[in-house]
Amino acid sequence: MIKAAGAELFATRGYRATGVRDIADRAGCNQALVSYHFNGKGGLYDEILADAVAEAERLAQEGDLSSAELPEIKLVRILSRAIASQPHLAPMILREQMDPDRLLNPDTANTLRSFMALTEKVLDTLPLDAEARGWDPQIVHLAIVGPLIHFTVATQMREATVGKLSRPMSTPDLDIFTDTLASMLSRALRGETTDR
Repeated sequence: MIKAAGAELFATRGYRATGVRDIADRAGCNQALVSYHFNGKGGLYDEILADAVAEAERLAQEGDLSSAELPEIKLVRILSRAIASQPHLAPMILREQMDPDRLLNPDTANTLRSFMALTEKVLDTLPLDAEARGWDPQIVHLAIVGPLIHFTVATQMREATVGKLSRPMSTPDLDIFTDTLASMLSRALRGETTDR
């Protein structure tokens, strides 16, 4: 309950505008519980991110990421599912990306580093002559999660307008978007210029 309340408030108000009292009120609990279980709102924020990372790691192990024929395609699908596993995660992250005053604490940075470790692992599986072997894993990781986060938020915004606009907006399917992104990434990493 506390994590769900925190994620919703971080997504709608932002980290700085959300207080421990706000989280406790939304969760229907005492403020002390937020501090006790999560060491305050910073710990709660990090725990929400850690849940997405744990989901991605679980999916990577379950699908045996490293032995896939095209692990980069499987990686994009895994990251897409991990982000989609929490409805407030994408808007929460996007809101913080737009806040120039939000500084990552060491716990958050470590959580995000372990998220990027999956991308590093995939880059290490590419053929030795692949140009992308020398690419910065952080940039590759951001090239995956950035579009997924923006697509998820845009989809949520479109869905919120259903019935409110004179001309309805269609919502593309997440799986189709994910597969298109995965295919584009794979071609770029392997230096291919044509569709498979």
